[in-house]
Amino acid sequence: MLTSETRTRNAFQETMTGLTFSPLQESDLFSRACVEQYRTADLSRHAYRFAQVFEPDVLREVALLDGIAYDDLADLRHRPSEATARLGELADGVGDLPVVAAVNVAAALISVSRFGPAAWVLDRTEPRTTTPRDSFEVAMLRFVVANRLGDGPAISRAFHTMRRAVESGTLPADRTLDACAQAVVWYMKRRDLPTADFLWYLATGRELARRPRDLGAGSLSAWYRALAMVPAARGKARLTRRYMEFTRETAALSLAGRPRAYEAHFLKTYHESTLKEHMYVTRDADRAEEAGLDLIALDPAWSPSYGELADAYAHFDRIADAAALYEKAVATGPPYYGHHLLRAAQTRERLGDDVRALEHYRRLADLVSRDDKVLRQGLAVALRTGDPSADRFRTLLDRLETPAGEAT
Repeated sequence: MLTSETRTRNAFQETMTGLTFSPLQESDLFSRACVEQYRTADLSRHAYRFAQVFEPDVLREVALLDGIAYDDLADLRHRPSEATARLGELADGVGDLPVVAAVNVAAALISVSRFGPAAWVLDRTEPRTTTPRDSFEVAMLRFVVANRLGDGPAISRAFHTMRRAVESGTLPADRTLDACAQAVVWYMKRRDLPTADFLWYLATGRELARRPRDLGAGSLSAWYRALAMVPAARGKARLTRRYMEFTRETAALSLAGRPRAYEAHFLKTYHESTLKEHMYVTRDADRAEEAGLDLIALDPAWSPSYGELADAYAHFDRIADAAALYEKAVATGPPYYGHHLLRAAQTRERLGDDVRALEHYRRLADLVSRDDKVLRQGLAVALRTGDPSADRFRTLLDRLETPAGEAT
């Protein structure tokens, strides 16, 4: 747990712990979209959406920062708000809920990274599904859980189940395209589904996109962003940009039609992907910076916005600029507080600014006192500067090396 001097708390932390945040708090797009979706959810319809889903380590970091037992938070035993109390009650009584309501409850749990309870709800809901749509929605959530837990075989099974549901011909075109986008993204990133299934989803998505009147702008935006990954992987800059322009145009249409935080996320992911496009495909530092600044302007309360541009600065050897932005990300708070703090320490070290680097390493030692690599990096800087904190780093390292049962 961090000391009160270094602790930071923002809307994201409040959202992840309580599915609500103070109206006085400066809020990011994710928190607004997540809380709004939960507050307005209609449990009688398959319509629950989440803008982004975070891996368990993000929730673990929130638990550390807030001084909450991780297992209590992850298993939803910690219910600090009316929203989490209600969600917990719905999950506890899932056997009495209709299938559609149970699917929505699982989605709400996933939206705040409660993957264990979500899987438990899905286990008790899946045997009761009776329609291809029910089967599809359960499989989509199975995919999201497996994706965040790194369960490759379960991901493959989920995409196979979704494909069978799509082939029934009864699903809304938007939901089919959503699945196609996810299939393309995760095949290109990690080969999480068989090539035959990937090719089927790719062809199906292309065919659907030829009939845009049947589709929502948000689903189209997500599809074109996914599709852009295919030429990007081959270094085809012109085709990548063409698809990214479709992404931007459809994201803008989605936001114009419904100016909410959820729709703004389509524009946000466009800026994120554009930044990566110019880092790795066009290798254009100026355009990467422009995309990063647009990202920050759209979501200034979001720490990863600063971290994304900092990554680009580091990539193009603008180390001082990178260090300053990593520190801005740290000041903004979670998610990825520890990652940004480590990157701030490392970039300060590269600049020869050992005083500020050591300050960051000392804060990291409060957060991850059992991380051997971080402790050794901090010790090296402390020894180099003759700082007395070297003794603390040594003590923490000694504890790691002391066999269980021998600690005094």
